[in-house]
Amino acid sequence: MRGNLLPTLLLVDRPWLRTLALGCTIVALIVMMWQSDEPQEPVDAAALRGQSEPDGFVVNGRYLSYDETGKLNVRFESPRIEQFEASNRAIMESPRAELFGEGESEPWHLSSDTGTYREADGLLHLKGNVKVIRTAGDRRGILTTSRLTLDNNSRTVYTDAPVTLTDSFSVTRATGMKAWIDARILELDSQVEGRYEPGQQANP
Repeated sequence: MRGNLLPTLLLVDRPWLRTLALGCTIVALIVMMWQSDEPQEPVDAAALRGQSEPDGFVVNGRYLSYDETGKLNVRFESPRIEQFEASNRAIMESPRAELFGEGESEPWHLSSDTGTYREADGLLHLKGNVKVIRTAGDRRGILTTSRLTLDNNSRTVYTDAPVTLTDSFSVTRATGMKAWIDARILELDSQVEGRYEPGQQANP
């Protein structure tokens, strides 16, 4: 017990040691405070988590786009949307979209396995089991392909992949297509083949 009290007794008996210890403590505190005020080097969040990891994600997300008059022209939804700020893109799981054309009562319905949306360009790239359903009156047409791009700025959808168009009485196949949503025009690029079967439902 005596050995533990010896340093304390030495400080009490020698004022200069107390002053020296107090001075050292004050210097240490100043150094610690000065270092804590120094600006820290910015840390790149992407470098910490890796380039393949998203900055954030949205569950059951919905995106709406309106024209100059305030009319809804695009709506798409996804159960999960991952956002990447550096590349300004969002990756969607099982996206579902509705395109509202001018003068049409029924929207175009789009769906696929995955989708990548680039807001700066207004481009939505769909991949995997892409399906477009368009209803006009009592006619219903279905377009299927492996990939498709929606350009919301020009109000077009297009692909260079093989496509199949099916309605109640015909099946048409082609390589590449482009459609103008508001003008209701669809253009097939090449290798167009069609089969017309009146009076019965066509199979794709």
